[in-house]
This record gives sequence, C-alpha cells and structure tokens, in this order.
Amino acid sequence: MGTILSLAIIAAAIFAAYALKKFYDRPYIVNFALTAMLLLIVIRTLMLQPITGLGYAAIIICTIAGIFQAVLGIKSYKAIQQVQA
Repeated sequence: MGTILSLAIIAAAIFAAYALKKFYDRPYIVNFALTAMLLLIVIRTLMLQPITGLGYAAIIICTIAGIFQAVLGIKSYKAIQQVQA
C-alpha cells in the first residue's frame, strides 16, 4: 500500500507540473492537482509508525497547504465561470 501511495504522489506531482504548462489558462486544475498530492502526502505520512515530530509537522503543514490550494482552486474556478457567463 505504501508503494502505491508513493507512486500516486509522484504521478500527482508530474500531472501538476504538466498541468502548469498545458493548462495555463485554467489554474484551478493545477490547484486541485496540488491538493490531491498534498492529501496523498498526509495519508502516506499517517501510515508511518511511529510518527515523529517531523512527521506531525509534515501532516499539519501539508493539511494547511492543501486547504489553501483547494480554496484557491474553487475561487479560480468560480472566477473563470463568471468570466464565461
């Protein structure tokens, strides 16, 4: 399971980098890709036993960053929808 999550994190990072170049006019795709990557990092860190102080810091920071990315993605999606209307 850990290997699958690690591969999913790498795939999400590659997709985020690809989306950054390909979907420049739709930043919400990049935001949601980064949100997924951060969520996978949190899940992968929670699987570590025992979780050290650095692990807890990673969980907290990635959770906060994931929330910010999700909010930015929603805002940019709504802004694009308003421009098109």
